[in-house]
Amino acid sequence: MAEDRTLWDCVEAADSKDYFEAADKDRARRQKFQKLRATGHWQTLLRVARTLPHPFTLNDISVAVWQADPDFFGMRGYPYPDNHKVHYILYGTRGLVAKGMIRRVSEGMFEIPEATEATQEDEGKGGGV
Repeated sequence: MAEDRTLWDCVEAADSKDYFEAADKDRARRQKFQKLRATGHWQTLLRVARTLPHPFTLNDISVAVWQADPDFFGMRGYPYPDNHKVHYILYGTRGLVAKGMIRRVSEGMFEIPEATEATQEDEGKGGGV
């Protein structure tokens, strides 16, 4: 039978170097997500996704948004798209998939729901993720 953990067990675990490194990495990742959400790049992704044949893959949308905005959606130092940036915008608790603005059809396949297309056209630019 496993022993119940106490608060002191957690404090002792917090003394390890690995714990603090993991916490720093997690904090840096959260800050990166916040910066991405604060930009209008999610709107660029939605606008470009509307022009693609549905359903589309992560690679399809990565290349398309890179062509639309190579400075942001490109890999630093290389003339190629960075699909990690697109992945950050799509997924997560506040990503476009979670918000219902893009639907995951199957593994690696996405589409824009019809309601999202009509809403965005009616509202124009506005709102935020």
